[in-house]
Amino acid sequence: MPLDEQMSILAKLMDVSTMRAQVHAGNIANQNTPGYKTRAVAFDQAFQAALAGDSGDDPEAVQPTIYEPHATPVQVDGNDVALADQIMDAAKNSTMYDAYIAMAKGKMRLLGIAAGQSPGG
Repeated sequence: MPLDEQMSILAKLMDVSTMRAQVHAGNIANQNTPGYKTRAVAFDQAFQAALAGDSGDDPEAVQPTIYEPHATPVQVDGNDVALADQIMDAAKNSTMYDAYIAMAKGKMRLLGIAAGQSPGG
């Protein structure tokens, strides 16, 4: 996989992570809204299948989608936001975003070294 394709995929992963952060924030903000249904982002399975060549799709063409997972019990008011789950998922997402940033910085640093710059500059 060429370096520019790797950077493009990292940028896509950061974009999806940003979308997830927005969805988690919306879920948390609506934890007391009657009738609100938890939302989530679907992306990982389709993306992994594209990377493995199983789906025939270009990994860069895979798009995230927002859906309602219906994975938590519905409260009396019709709301199904599980706050602890949202906080935990948001923390995991934040960690993944930080990892993507670190990988991108590392690749840029390697490019700098290959171009003759010193590792620190």
